[in-house]
Amino acid sequence: MSIYRNAVLLGLLYVLIVVIHYYNLISDSIFMTVIYFYNLFLLVLAMLMSGFLSRVSDNEKRVLFLSLFFLTLVTIVATLTVGQIVWVEGYFSLNRIAFYYYPPLTLISSIPITGFLIWKTLREWRYFHMKHFVPSILGLAVMGSVLYQTAYRGIQNMTEFLQMELLICDITVLTLLLVLLSVYLKTESAAYFGSLTGYFTARYAADILLLNSFKNLVNYDYSMLFFAFSNIILFSSILQFYRSGIKFLSYYELDMERKRYAELFRQVSELQEVLRLINRMLRHDILNKLQIISGYIETYMLTRNDNLLEKALNAVRESSDYIDKIRELEKIVSTESGALKPVDIRKVVEEVSSPFSIPVNVHGYCVAMSDEAIYSVIENIISNAVRHGKTDRVDVWLSELEDECEIRVVDYGHGIPSGIKGQVFRESFRFGESAGSGLGLYIVKRVVERYGGKIWIEDTKPHGATFVIRLKAARRSLTGDDDRAPLKRDEGFEY
Repeated sequence: MSIYRNAVLLGLLYVLIVVIHYYNLISDSIFMTVIYFYNLFLLVLAMLMSGFLSRVSDNEKRVLFLSLFFLTLVTIVATLTVGQIVWVEGYFSLNRIAFYYYPPLTLISSIPITGFLIWKTLREWRYFHMKHFVPSILGLAVMGSVLYQTAYRGIQNMTEFLQMELLICDITVLTLLLVLLSVYLKTESAAYFGSLTGYFTARYAADILLLNSFKNLVNYDYSMLFFAFSNIILFSSILQFYRSGIKFLSYYELDMERKRYAELFRQVSELQEVLRLINRMLRHDILNKLQIISGYIETYMLTRNDNLLEKALNAVRESSDYIDKIRELEKIVSTESGALKPVDIRKVVEEVSSPFSIPVNVHGYCVAMSDEAIYSVIENIISNAVRHGKTDRVDVWLSELEDECEIRVVDYGHGIPSGIKGQVFRESFRFGESAGSGLGLYIVKRVVERYGGKIWIEDTKPHGATFVIRLKAARRSLTGDDDRAPLKRDEGFEY
């Protein structure tokens, strides 16, 4: 309520000065001087407060107050030019010559606030509804009609032309403000847009009356009245913002914050899931392995049976594999999906396949958006084909399909029964006598999903399994006739 109280008190003070002059209690020169310094006083205070608020604010709020600082500063300069011309002429009365510099300077003062409002409207257009445009459409119709009635009488000189441009700028700003006021009507930010709407409405009235004064249709006193009211509204509004620290809401920033929290929640949920899995592995699987190793060693100490020692060593290796899988899971949850980069998949396959004793042939070429975890993906799939599929060779076909990189890892081993293809990517799923930890393909699926990709299994003819991975490609296609050129959809898949 203090914003209205301050505006009313300052408005009554101005009216009192006008009444005193109306009854000839003070001369024209004194009246002009008092009104002149009255407006300058309000503008200077508004400029100082907006400058301070721009320093202590951040994000959109800082830009808003910087725009207001520039607006008040240039408006002060424009007011000083009017006063200087009046004082030089010595008549202490307003005329068109006194406002020679006023329209262009005032037009310049509106550029930052206009740009800010356009930027904010475009930034948050997705949160608008049709109902939010109703007030601005009605306001535009009224203001446009008034401007048309004035412009219909013709433009006589450059001063009137610039004043007309200033009025168009006022209408643009008011239209944007009415849209934003409708959008933020039930929030704290309504105070900002409501105050600015009041200021620019009073300024529009002052500017339209000034244009009519140039045409000798109305007295300059009416324009001075609304100019003073606009400064009163601006000063009272900034004073209220200075005292209360009202929040400046942004739906766009709130939406980004909501998405950040959603992503954080997803990461925490993944971490909880992985920690639960690691806890089970440590408490159950590895503990069991340690007990088995302990049993083998104790029996070996009694019997000196070398087979028991070999079994103990195998159990140690399996425990080491478990620990490696835990590290891979840790890498999955500790790496952000936003850190993806272009990775040469052919190079990855060549590096990963070098330790294997069987031939791994790479065909084609593609670059996918991934990270270091892609090495684990390829290694797990090839390792699965060698250890469990008992394949004698692996073919990896790389191709680009529109904006996707397709990776086909083809083995010629035992294959995967159709009944369990949908289960092999589940955590701790085991099948067959050579079953491992049950985590390798689970890790593969988690990594591919983090990349925003897809993975599935197909049969290799006459026997074997084909793992198909689709990832986002870093580039559409490569040209060339060599083996490194990307394969087309119907090329190279002869298993």
